[in-house]
Amino acid sequence: MREAVSDAAAERIAGLKKTDMAEAAAQLLAGTGWLPAVMKTARPAWLGEAQQDGDAFQIAAE
Repeated sequence: MREAVSDAAAERIAGLKKTDMAEAAAQLLAGTGWLPAVMKTARPAWLGEAQQDGDAFQIAAE
C-alpha cells in the first residue's frame, strides 16, 4: 500500500482485519495500474525500442 498509494493510506488500513484490509486495499488500488514486483516482468525484446516508455513491462494475468 505504501508503494502504490501512500504511507497515510497504509496507516489507515493497518488495524483492520485481514478480509476488511484486502477489500479496502482493492478499493484504494483500483485504477492505479499498480502491480506487485512479483508480477512485473522485463519488457520483451520483440516490442522494440520505439515502444519502450519505462524500465519494466507490466503484464497482469486475467
